[in-house]
Amino acid sequence: MNKNLLAGGALLLAVVAGCIPSLNPAYKDENLVFKSQFVGVWSQPNSKARWDFAKRDDKSYTLSFKDEEGRQGRFVAHLANIEGTLFLDLFPEETGDAANGFYKFHMIPIHTIYLVRETEPTLKLATIDYRWLDKYLREHGDEIKTATFDGRKMITAQTEDVQTFLLKHKEEFRGDFNLIRETGGEKPEGAK
Repeated sequence: MNKNLLAGGALLLAVVAGCIPSLNPAYKDENLVFKSQFVGVWSQPNSKARWDFAKRDDKSYTLSFKDEEGRQGRFVAHLANIEGTLFLDLFPEETGDAANGFYKFHMIPIHTIYLVRETEPTLKLATIDYRWLDKYLREHGDEIKTATFDGRKMITAQTEDVQTFLLKHKEEFRGDFNLIRETGGEKPEGAK
């Protein structure tokens, strides 16, 4: 088996498995920032996965994420500056598919939260150590409201409590991964 494919698949699994799932966003409107450095197409080393950030409005991005097999997902992405620490909050974009409202009602879209370590020259993001998070939430069940879905914990607390939890435990974001700007993915005009 191709070692690069295996490594890329393992990285993608770690990225998805290590995000903090939350029913509510990590941000309030006053926390939102827009960094033009995010706009562009980014890739993970030794991976076919692509992260394509486009400006959605003055406070958000549209992220088109394409995985190793070419399957695409679209998200609304927000950068939140919470007491000087940047977090990336992703939320599934509403799809225009033909599913009826009754079916869609049964789908629970969630926010996934990453720590942003650096925005240039590469995007350095970090995921939470999910084994730590799962164990911590089981042992400290009164610190933040959660629910369990398919054996996995999800934070259900209000945004203020999510922010407090993120800042208190930001050192547990240990799953670092880098995204490198694609060739031809020039910085937008005015980017520093």
